[in-house]
Amino acid sequence: MSLKQIDQCGAEIHVKIISEYPELIKGSEAISSYVSNKVSDWQRQTQQNLLQNFPYDQNESSLACWKNIVESGLQSVENFGHSTQNFLALCKEAKRPANEVFWHKQLDQHQHASNKTQRDLPINAQLLLNEWQKATDEIRTEWELDQLQVFREQLLKQLEDFLQHLQELHDQLESMGLEPGILLDLSKGKLSEQDIKQFKRWAKYMAENQGVKSLCDMLGKMRQIELSEKIERVQVTRVLSVPKPDLNSREEIVGIRLGRDIEYALPSELALLSDPDTSLLFDLKFVESRLMCFEMQGIVPVLEYHDFEEDVQVQEQEKQGPMVLCVDTSGSMHGMPETIAKAVVLYMASKARADKRPCYLINFSTGIQTLDLGESMGMESLIRFLQMSFYGGTDVAPALRHALDVMKKDDYLKSDLLIISDFIMGHLPANLLKQIELQREGGNKFYSLVVGSSFMSDRIKTLFDQEWVFNPATSHIHELVNFNENISQRSD
Repeated sequence: MSLKQIDQCGAEIHVKIISEYPELIKGSEAISSYVSNKVSDWQRQTQQNLLQNFPYDQNESSLACWKNIVESGLQSVENFGHSTQNFLALCKEAKRPANEVFWHKQLDQHQHASNKTQRDLPINAQLLLNEWQKATDEIRTEWELDQLQVFREQLLKQLEDFLQHLQELHDQLESMGLEPGILLDLSKGKLSEQDIKQFKRWAKYMAENQGVKSLCDMLGKMRQIELSEKIERVQVTRVLSVPKPDLNSREEIVGIRLGRDIEYALPSELALLSDPDTSLLFDLKFVESRLMCFEMQGIVPVLEYHDFEEDVQVQEQEKQGPMVLCVDTSGSMHGMPETIAKAVVLYMASKARADKRPCYLINFSTGIQTLDLGESMGMESLIRFLQMSFYGGTDVAPALRHALDVMKKDDYLKSDLLIISDFIMGHLPANLLKQIELQREGGNKFYSLVVGSSFMSDRIKTLFDQEWVFNPATSHIHELVNFNENISQRSD
């Protein structure tokens, strides 16, 4: 099968997929590239499979050997008989009709033949070669067409299943007010169908659980960085009215041209009609479009879009600050609490990417795993991170120490820290509490989300600026601690 046929089949698959998911593919360059790459890989693999996996390779080798014998004139009754048997065996195995009686008769005649019959051996050998080649070509063509159809259906099913999951996830993310293109960027890593299904489960949980959705909306509005003003250079687009020549408008004379428009002919040309002798010259110039005519045009206003750079004064409170998220995956969080925690992290990380906020993720139990969700990180990295679980004991101290170090970096100055846990853990060291106080004085904020109905009643109240409790059983949210209010009450 020619490469052209495989390419044509790949192009048809591409067109079919685009027609089934036009908005999804045309709306995302990454998804469009993913489909194109899948089709290109399929074309290369299909060509390789068709070349390497033909079930009658041994027959083709025997045919090539017989062709060399016939073309060199070295055919004999013995090799003619052997080749005839190979040809008939091929037809039988491939379930193709073959005139066995004829070929057995020819073989028998040559084995018990006179000299005259032996002189017919080259003719029969060439006939065998032609029939054998024709049968082999037809068998290969039919096999390749069957295989191409199988490979085509496999690719279509793979792409359709994958894109269907993406479409459902796309719709879920849009319904939650998230930007699908930020997370569905397949150019950053490779996602399996299982990854997409896992992502859908988290997204579906957020979309269908009103309590979790309200919780995510509330956490997404965590405080903005302090009010300040600065000058930013921004690009603005303005619409300008620009005068443009319009050849279809005949408002004023702009020159002279050759033509046959009598209504715009110069008076000197029209004067040729006043004399019978010169009227012939006018007719000739008219036929040849060589009359001197006025060039007419008009001016019309055309709206054009032009980009300009301007300096504008903006307030920093219009932008939200960096975010550090710590999620507890210890044994006590196993099950629904961990699902809720990871759904919240998914939502918060998605909002951070959409708002271009630096976001740092920490997965903790007694140890930690981290992920800096920068611009180079795509959905694959986020899913891999969220799939990790420790299922051991709970020690938030290592996660807090690491978070405090991160909050000293330039990209995470004055950042918000959110810890999501059931807070079934021991007390924090005094030196760590002191570091938290110092960080708070530097403009950092500390928040916590308790997932579960139980929590430490003797927890140090000054650890968090604000704290919420989410009960998975009732989907109710309660504000537990507000640090600033506590300080005011203690001062009184």
